[in-house]
Amino acid sequence: MFPAGAYEVHGEINGIDGRWWSAVPALLQDMAPRAFVLRGSAAYRLGDAVLQMDGDHPSLLEPFPPRYADCAVAPPVAPATALVRCTLRRSFDPPLVVLTFHEGAPRSPADIAYNLLRPTHAVPPFRIWDAPIPGWRLAGGATGPVLAACEPHVCLHPKLIPPEFLAEYLVGMTLGAQPWTLPIHGASLQMGEAGVVLVGASHAGKTTTALHLAARGHTLLGDEIALIRLQTGEVVPFPRAVNLRPGAHGEELAAALGLAAGEDGASDGWARTHRISELFPGRPARPVPMRAVFFLAGFGARASLQPFQLTLDQTDVFGWITTPEIAYSSWGVAPERRAFRLMVLRQVLSRVPCWLVNAGPPRETAELIERTVEELAC
Repeated sequence: MFPAGAYEVHGEINGIDGRWWSAVPALLQDMAPRAFVLRGSAAYRLGDAVLQMDGDHPSLLEPFPPRYADCAVAPPVAPATALVRCTLRRSFDPPLVVLTFHEGAPRSPADIAYNLLRPTHAVPPFRIWDAPIPGWRLAGGATGPVLAACEPHVCLHPKLIPPEFLAEYLVGMTLGAQPWTLPIHGASLQMGEAGVVLVGASHAGKTTTALHLAARGHTLLGDEIALIRLQTGEVVPFPRAVNLRPGAHGEELAAALGLAAGEDGASDGWARTHRISELFPGRPARPVPMRAVFFLAGFGARASLQPFQLTLDQTDVFGWITTPEIAYSSWGVAPERRAFRLMVLRQVLSRVPCWLVNAGPPRETAELIERTVEELAC
């Protein structure tokens, strides 16, 4: 339980009722007899599953296109497709966003939020706990919750979350609805008939290297999340938008991509979020067998690599793999489930050649990876 006065502090800091979640059951009871008025619909293919949403206001769907426009699909969804289907409704007293799931909801919808709490107004330590209201669970931090869940409903307070939280929460839930796949922190490409995955810590050069490879004619399947089908070992396209930053090699990368500095009017020149289809039009992506994994482990004056075998005691490397909150959230909260997923990942990677890469100049690094993959095909 929270210390005395914590809820009041929570409300005082955020300008809301600190016990906003206590009004949720009455709110849902009030909403139940009222007809749902459809004001917007959208569907996104996220790996092997589709997230389908109906909203009572178009603004509820606005966080999705900036990051997931390339994943958008038109209904109807094929009958055999895994589906997460929900409605999104606004309430004004209290001012909440109410999600109601009709297909594909996880058993513990509060757990999905755990790894996504960092950019919210939740104050660490983050936690998931049972609400005093029977059947409800809360997700938040030391001063109160930002989310309340009781299947099939999830309620979020918009003053306590950034706009993108809703999108990432639902995307993480959709990834979790396809347990035959494993999302990891990495970029992925199709190089010939080979699926190639680039793994590394944040700012290790994954995006720069992946984009230089794509600029050389290879197909970028995804930049932030590599999605692997466990049974077949295939890499599945996940075309989330690419977030470009200037960085040490920004001008070189901009030139490789044909982007002129300042063309979009941004203060930092060419750096902004780009759809993969904008950067590389006319390159249809498809699942492809994973044939090589490159772990970007550092920087040097020249690019080099060495064979690498992943073991369970290499905690730093597993840290790279599980860094992005959106991917890791789909693994669940239970330590035993996460440990099992790591063991499965190790088994999958044991079946493909892996290398540690010391990244040099981006073009040289891309050429080295390209030559290595070409030699595998010989």
